[in-house]
Amino acid sequence: MNLFKKFHGYHFEVYHFIILIIIVIVSQVLLSYLNLSSTEDLLNKTMEIYKLETAERQSDFITSSIELLIQNDIENPYVERNEIQTIESIDYLIYQQLLQRNVEDFSLIFYENSKILIINSGKEIYNYLIKDIEPKEQNPSNSSKVVKYFAKGIVDVFKNENIKSFIENNKTFHVFVPFSIKGEVVGAVYQKITPDVENMASIISSSFNYTGAWISAIILFGLLMVFILTNYVVTERDAAQSELFNQKEKQLTQLIEARKEASFARRIYHAHHKAEKVVGFIKNDLINISSNNLKEITDKVKRYANFIGRVIYDMKTYNPPVQVIRNTQFKTNINEVISFLVKNVIKRTYKNDDLIKIKCNLSEKFPIQNVNEYVVWEILEPLIQNSIVHNKDLEITILIETIVQDENISIEISDNGKGFEPYLLQLDEQNIQKLFKERGSTKNEEINSGYGCYIAYENCRRCGWKIDAVNLNNGAKFIIKIK
Repeated sequence: MNLFKKFHGYHFEVYHFIILIIIVIVSQVLLSYLNLSSTEDLLNKTMEIYKLETAERQSDFITSSIELLIQNDIENPYVERNEIQTIESIDYLIYQQLLQRNVEDFSLIFYENSKILIINSGKEIYNYLIKDIEPKEQNPSNSSKVVKYFAKGIVDVFKNENIKSFIENNKTFHVFVPFSIKGEVVGAVYQKITPDVENMASIISSSFNYTGAWISAIILFGLLMVFILTNYVVTERDAAQSELFNQKEKQLTQLIEARKEASFARRIYHAHHKAEKVVGFIKNDLINISSNNLKEITDKVKRYANFIGRVIYDMKTYNPPVQVIRNTQFKTNINEVISFLVKNVIKRTYKNDDLIKIKCNLSEKFPIQNVNEYVVWEILEPLIQNSIVHNKDLEITILIETIVQDENISIEISDNGKGFEPYLLQLDEQNIQKLFKERGSTKNEEINSGYGCYIAYENCRRCGWKIDAVNLNNGAKFIIKIK
């Protein structure tokens, strides 16, 4: 049961079996090809061995037998009984050879005065060798082929007295053995031998098929073992990856939460910093209130209070709805907002700093905007603050302009300070200047730095405006394109 459960855990898909079947088929085809090639090579070597060990030896033996019979009659001529017995013995030898399964033809070939005689009966052989009587007719079945092979081997047979063999179609032997009388080669014994190797090939093929089946089974078993091992390794890897992903997910969740908390802390710090400053202005105005400036201070306190309310709203709402930012009910005079900011916020903040001069060049043609007045305040105030803070201890002049030129409407805030660091003006992958990214600041020592320009950029985007920062020959400039 435990073994079954283990195998049950492995997931065999259809493509696994298809791959295994393909591999087994390819293996069988390859083995069949190797089997055929090996069998053919083995048969070629077998035929070569047969030629040397069997065919030539068999022909040499029968040649020697006929030579002894003829030699005996030459030494004892004119004995009728010997003649009949010799002829019968030669016929018997020839008949015995032709009865063999592998021998297809047998004859004696004589070569005299460029004349080739092919004889395959005992009487004619006896008459020619003993009585010097040539046969009347020659009609062997393959005389032309025999003559052709004999002509090729005549030098080896007569001069070198060597056995000469020819292989036809890699399966038939034409063997020529020198035939000697009184030590002189007078002809050759010819045999056409075709060994029966079909049974041998069948046995070899069966043996290869049996071996191939075992090899295929071993390959299949090996593949299954590899698959099971791979499946086990992959399962372990997947489990490790799953655990790693879970750990990564927890870490990312913690990181996101930490970043949210850090972002919220910066928003609280930023809101607190603004509100604290404006509350100080309110307290100071309330202390100095009198019947002569009652209306003026009441208006200022009301606007300060509205701004504090806006700051607190932004702190609570990360992505406020569009209608609280842009709405046809809003009728905001940008020039008046700039004037109020400069007089009642910026100059009150830096009233004792003689190094800072602020000039305004406001176009009377600048149109009323359908945006929340305090959103505009949140855009302009940090940009002006940026020009002051980043040029600390320098004598600078800040110029705030509202420009109407043809159809182009813009707000520009420039200074004659040291300008932006070049890397802050580079665009990131979202095509946003790094200056306007959260914490995009050169004040690295301050944990809550780099938030004002980010707030200005986000509010410009929500208003449908575009903001850019550029360096001048002497100083820097923010350009807010309204139209």
